[in-house]
Amino acid sequence: MSDSLKINLTILPEEGLHLTFSEDDAWFKECFSGGEPPDFTLTGADVDCLVSRSGDTIYIRGRLAGRIRQACDRCLEQADVAIGGDFVYTLVPEKAETAEERELTAEELETSYYRGDFIDLAPLICEEIVLQVPMKILCSEQCKGLCPNCGVNLNTGSCNCRREMTDERLAALKNFRVKN
Repeated sequence: MSDSLKINLTILPEEGLHLTFSEDDAWFKECFSGGEPPDFTLTGADVDCLVSRSGDTIYIRGRLAGRIRQACDRCLEQADVAIGGDFVYTLVPEKAETAEERELTAEELETSYYRGDFIDLAPLICEEIVLQVPMKILCSEQCKGLCPNCGVNLNTGSCNCRREMTDERLAALKNFRVKN
């Protein structure tokens, strides 16, 4: 992984450190070398951020703009989707009790921890990329998806399947009428 994303806190300028960088899928996959990577391809990510400090507290404010490629949730064709947004991280020194299992307050949930004189931005940026991915990926808002019966991609063709499929288990209720 790139050492350029490791920040030496002992030489962090008083006005903060402004960083701009671009990364790709090979870099992104390295963030998950110890586990299963997400099921999308990062086609590019541009990050612009400012790392500043106040005492022992480190603030990271920035903007992420990127593109991912993943299968459309309706038709399974590859879809390119723009991701991005602003992000803010607050990091404080890790204490011995931080590692213990205990109930966290709402403020503590928005705080991350660092140890030593270096902060690696790579895991934070990778986390932000994953957080920016939409829950539902669509190739277009007008995507018609696949025919649930024969599997034809309805964006590129049509099928001869009956549109009114009836669940045989409910067929007995088809002619049921309620009388008042």
